[in-house]
Amino acid sequence: MKRILFSISFIFSFYFSNAQDLKLKNEFTQQRLNNENKLDSYFSKSTAKYSQKERDSLKKNLAGFAAGQIPVFYSIEETSANATANVDELQAGTVSGITSPLTGNGIKLTVFDAGLILSTHEQFATGRAINKEATTEAQHFHGTNVNSILIGNGIETGNFTQSSVSYPKANAKGILPQGTIDNYMFGATALGNNYEKLASLPNLNISNHSYGTNYGWNKPNTSNTYYWYGNYDLNHTDTYAGAYGDNDYNFDKIVYSQPQQIIVKSTGNYYNIGPNASSVKYRYNFATSSWVTFGANDEVPPANCSQGNNCIYFGSLAKNIITVGAVNQLTTANHKYTQASDVVKGSFSSAGPRKDGAVKPDLSAVGVDMIMANYTTANPNATNLYVVNFGTSYAAPMVSGIAGALTQIERNISGNSSFIFNVDEMKALLTHTANEAGRPGPDVWYGWGLVDAKKAAQVLVNRLDEDAYLEKQTLTSGQPFTKQIKATGTEPLKVSISWVDPAITPFTSDTDLQNNHTSRIVNDLDLRVVEVGSGTIYYPWRLDINDPNANATKGDNTVDNVEQIVIDNPTTNGIYRIEVNNKNSIVNQEGNAATQNFALIATGTKKITLAANDSSKEEVKIYPAKTKDIINVSVPNDIERIALFDMNGKLIFENTKTSKFQVISLNKFTSGVYIITVKTKSGIVSKKIIKE
Repeated sequence: MKRILFSISFIFSFYFSNAQDLKLKNEFTQQRLNNENKLDSYFSKSTAKYSQKERDSLKKNLAGFAAGQIPVFYSIEETSANATANVDELQAGTVSGITSPLTGNGIKLTVFDAGLILSTHEQFATGRAINKEATTEAQHFHGTNVNSILIGNGIETGNFTQSSVSYPKANAKGILPQGTIDNYMFGATALGNNYEKLASLPNLNISNHSYGTNYGWNKPNTSNTYYWYGNYDLNHTDTYAGAYGDNDYNFDKIVYSQPQQIIVKSTGNYYNIGPNASSVKYRYNFATSSWVTFGANDEVPPANCSQGNNCIYFGSLAKNIITVGAVNQLTTANHKYTQASDVVKGSFSSAGPRKDGAVKPDLSAVGVDMIMANYTTANPNATNLYVVNFGTSYAAPMVSGIAGALTQIERNISGNSSFIFNVDEMKALLTHTANEAGRPGPDVWYGWGLVDAKKAAQVLVNRLDEDAYLEKQTLTSGQPFTKQIKATGTEPLKVSISWVDPAITPFTSDTDLQNNHTSRIVNDLDLRVVEVGSGTIYYPWRLDINDPNANATKGDNTVDNVEQIVIDNPTTNGIYRIEVNNKNSIVNQEGNAATQNFALIATGTKKITLAANDSSKEEVKIYPAKTKDIINVSVPNDIERIALFDMNGKLIFENTKTSKFQVISLNKFTSGVYIITVKTKSGIVSKKIIKE
């Protein structure tokens, strides 16, 4: 009977989930059709004449409308970058002296980009880069570039030349050189637009989105002509920058429905775009529904982000995605991070925050002087072309690739080849382990910091021995979550949470879009850390919406669905209590009472050892902790599985024989640190072992 009930429950859950996905896709389809009809109306009124081919092309890449009238279209926005993010150390297997390389084997990512990619390029010519759209769609260089950063094999020999400089092809090595990619277009195709595809395509996990929309000053081509995308009659200087719009709502609704979707989005390349004295400058006249040149006495708006902040636009401000800004290649030895001042923002990379003061971008990664595979229309059949380029388009796949790398590491650790992270876990892990950049704490240029694959991977290994924590928890309204941890005292104690928040209705009026700073958070979780001995309460970071360029402060954060607390000088072996509570009532996407899942991560911790007479002490015995040859494992009941991992998370030994005592020989393994996990009917116990 239990089996029958389970099957009925599974079938109901399956069909309910699919019905929800279909409902979501239909909502986005209707949204697209309405926008296309509005675009047709714009074409009929415009003084500019468009051929049918031009209209079809523009319609395919329609992103929405500024001020409800002005159509806005999507635009596309090396190994040194791998070194800066410490990906190279995972690939070489040199983390903690271990020699097992990370390859990306078995990891599949999804890319949404401008066209078909050159799937036969020598960097991924083994069928690893797959076009999923109709073969009649045009090829495009941009997606080929992005695929190269993600899965370039890096084994090609020889050099290529650009601007009289010679570069080695091997430096086009991607993050996951044995990974695979399904490629779709962000524009509307037979499969729908980007939102329709995200809502309906099966088995999506990690997807890269290196495209965006630009408001404020827009320079559509190489001529010295600029267009002001804003309601000039309402405000001569401000735009919709930072405003939570329809596109953000769409992303948030998709992820809330499918929290396994890790959507990585470029921030945009719109910083400091603006005209000079000789530029031709246009603004939109709402009375005549046409573009007109600025008059001699008109106030000319300043360049985008002229105050150092506020030039991220619709689609990159969603709560439940990971938005990435770009930084220059580090000029330190071997391009390695040493301190915050090593990191320099790419001059083009758009800056936050969101209008309510939430941290955007979420992360930063290298996006300048990137060596990658290329495609050109002038030589479309060439499979050995390369380019050096820059943009937040190329910083975003650094983070997407690292998310795939961490997935492979966790699969090795858990022994589960189909394991995937949810976005709250991945967002917590990456923001928590990012290296400090810019001002202390988060800021509007670098977000939570410069992504670091090695530090994130180390958390996955350290949590096996409870030297770090990464947990999924569930919060019920009015029932606080608490957990005690012990600080090492040798490094800062750091605690973070992240959660997938319901989408909130976007603002629609120009007045709200430009001036409303109300929080976009629906379920406002509150993180606190209390020092048990003294009662001292520690609060999370937050930005000041009234002064976005100021240093972040600490207090009640009501706008971010990532909250992070850092205690710089914790008491050695001090006991601290993590508390997570909520304001108001927790609801779901429909506004009904619900629970809220969240991811919790803590570092700078050590295992809390139970007293000898504690009734809940471990019954599994693993000894000795240091050995030159053998490890003994003793349990009161039969062992279901013993697994040994190196510090890179690679499974190097496994035994599923059932007995109460086993001896494991380490003679064939090199000296170093290993993690052993023992699974019994009562659970899993992990311990760190040192082979001398």
